Amino acid sequence: MKKVFIILTILIQNYVVAQNKTNLNILESLEFEDEVKSDSIPSIYTSKTGNTAIIRPGKNEIYFDIFDNNLIRKYSKSVETERKENYLGDIFYNNEIKVFTETMPKKDIKILSCYILNLDNKSTKKIELSQTEVDKKLSLYSNEKGVDFALSPNSKFFTLATYTIHRGEIYFQISVFDADTYELIFEKQTVRNENSFYSIIDIQIDNEQNVFIFGKSFFDKDNPQLRSDETYYYLMEKFSKSDYSKLNINFADKYVKTLKPALFNNSYNLYGFYSDKDFSQIKGVCNISIDLKTLTVGKTNFQDLPEKVFTDMFGSKRTERKKDKELSNFNIDHILIDSQNSVYLIAEEFYITTTTTGSPYGGSANIPHFDDIIIIKFQENGDIDWGRSIYKRDNRPSYNAFLKSGELHIILNSGKDLKQLDEGRTKTKKGLFESSALYDFKYTIGGNENIYKIQENKDNTYYLPNYGKYADEKFIMMNDSKQQRKFMLLE
Repeated sequence: MKKVFIILTILIQNYVVAQNKTNLNILESLEFEDEVKSDSIPSIYTSKTGNTAIIRPGKNEIYFDIFDNNLIRKYSKSVETERKENYLGDIFYNNEIKVFTETMPKKDIKILSCYILNLDNKSTKKIELSQTEVDKKLSLYSNEKGVDFALSPNSKFFTLATYTIHRGEIYFQISVFDADTYELIFEKQTVRNENSFYSIIDIQIDNEQNVFIFGKSFFDKDNPQLRSDETYYYLMEKFSKSDYSKLNINFADKYVKTLKPALFNNSYNLYGFYSDKDFSQIKGVCNISIDLKTLTVGKTNFQDLPEKVFTDMFGSKRTERKKDKELSNFNIDHILIDSQNSVYLIAEEFYITTTTTGSPYGGSANIPHFDDIIIIKFQENGDIDWGRSIYKRDNRPSYNAFLKSGELHIILNSGKDLKQLDEGRTKTKKGLFESSALYDFKYTIGGNENIYKIQENKDNTYYLPNYGKYADEKFIMMNDSKQQRKFMLLE
């Protein structure tokens, strides 16, 4: 009997349920029939009068939904698009949503258009932005197409940079428009021979109509068909109406897989992970500042991961062995900036394993893993303030992050009862036969962690934070139902 009591006591101590409710206000919409079968929310915007709009592209339509402060759907409209008209993205200013699309009515003609929705009077209209001749081969046989766009800080100009990859070349078209009249101010076209060895990371436009494109290249001129880890570099390009300049950035003996931008204090700041071994590993974090006026590199920092990252992830007993080793497979998902210009880097571990299917005919299946989360907070000067991690296990995308009132919120789904381990860390995992719950992992300005249970998931109330969106002090996400759709809003 004594042994049974001891075992029960250990089991009780090994589990903790977040009893406290989150301090976020929670609103849920009524169920409604949804024509859009996608779970993602590309964009949400809120007007000055409190109307919240959600934009979702369909196969041949663009769907606009407008909700009031109580998350009651007041307006819904489907705008039919033309055949082979592709949604590019959207921006919001002057209380209007501008949705950009691209059409190719002929093999050598590309048309950029804009759908405009006013959030208060709910009027919609479509205008043509530009019409450009392109190489027929690019439109017919391109391997990849993409677009990036940005709005100037004074909201007077916006830019679209469309690109097409075809065989050994990347075709760029950079267009700058007046944000009020939609008049084309200037357009630049260029071709580069770096193919898939180059990728765009970010695009910006300043108040002087200068366009900055930040990208990464693994191209080696001596071996143009092979990716070159030895000669990789980051590239900042500056396009204006009458000039072009560029800045190459490399890190000598450091491996920097990804850099993500944060803009403040008139400086372009980049944050990422670095390794001493290869691009898949992580030894620590790095940040670098670029002066966009002079296109020069400023301060560069390389810092080891804080010990608390390892303690949260591995426990106090294993930290001493783990902290001098490099981690792997972490992808940066979020770069967030608070009102004090502190920067939060949030990354998730992702990898794929293969297992046999158990079928008498043989075969295997790939299993994705969305595991541990790393959180690093930087001070304004680029030095690390603190670091934490979440010991997590999942096989589907499950989380999202945002800053509100100076606190960081990590919203995620996991098991109904989170397991508290004896080293003081929390194991965030759903058991095989366990029901699930939605949690708010909240971090104070000093890095203290509090875990709150938002709800236990039932029926159509399983929401998808990973596909949600934060804007205008609100985080909104959809439930995991294609027919009886519901929205949850946290504010």
